Amino acid sequence: MRVLVYLPNPVPAFQPTAPQLAALAARLPGHELVSVGSEQELLAALPGAEAAVVWRFGRAWYPLAPKLRHLFTPSAGREPFEVEPSAPVQHHFGRFHGAIMAESLLAMLSFLNRRLGDALAAQHRQSWDRSPFSGCRRLHGQVVSIIGFGAIGQRCAQLLSALGMRVYGLRRDMSQPSPFATRLFTPEQLPEALAEADHVVCVLPGDTGTSKLIDAQAIARMKASACVYNIGRGNSIDTEALGRALREGRLAGAFLDVQPDEPLPPGSPLWSVPNLYLTPHASAISVEYLDLYFDELARELEKLA
Repeated sequence: MRVLVYLPNPVPAFQPTAPQLAALAARLPGHELVSVGSEQELLAALPGAEAAVVWRFGRAWYPLAPKLRHLFTPSAGREPFEVEPSAPVQHHFGRFHGAIMAESLLAMLSFLNRRLGDALAAQHRQSWDRSPFSGCRRLHGQVVSIIGFGAIGQRCAQLLSALGMRVYGLRRDMSQPSPFATRLFTPEQLPEALAEADHVVCVLPGDTGTSKLIDAQAIARMKASACVYNIGRGNSIDTEALGRALREGRLAGAFLDVQPDEPLPPGSPLWSVPNLYLTPHASAISVEYLDLYFDELARELEKLA
């Protein structure tokens, strides 16, 4: 199979290196891997391609690729591919992200749970203030509700349950139990899953009708001591309602890795919300990102040999 690889990206960890591409090719002697460096080169090579590994694929490109049968992307979201119903092409999305994102979530949980934001503020004031830490509790025994209990959510649950946290998972498909969840909830049971949680984690995709699922009404059901996290897609939380709750002291803290509109504009009020911490859609960024993905990709392509 002739496989085109076109993965330009402004994030260095998402841009393949020559050694990474060479290692991928060495694992796939039954395939011809062709790495291209520009969109023009990609379009010129598409007529002979049976598979392509890309960050995105435009609908107008399908007619240029009559032999194309498989499209691969490292992305977990469905956004990279514009669908062409008449094209007999299978779409393959990355499933490896949980290994990185679970550690990012643990860092966020630990940061808020151990009051490290207070420690940074005291450092800036040059104040030796130990009083905020008297309210700290171990993560062990606390309840974390993971809203969106798919592959990434379950990888997070595996790590957090190993620390002794009680994991609640919310998902539509209740047919399969999870060894890492204390309880499973349906979407209709969201109020109950929120009310009992010390930490509420959103790991929702952006295209499943869950926009602003965590709205003012949902936030009102949470404990005032609870913290909210989003490592899925930015549209699942009503950030205006979240900001109001934090300013009014109706939530203890929040950590958002994603926003409804990215990048977050400089004038956004979210930059200055108290006890709100932001990362720039970085929960899956790691130097090992493409190593993990290429290992997964190789296994998938080996099946097609």
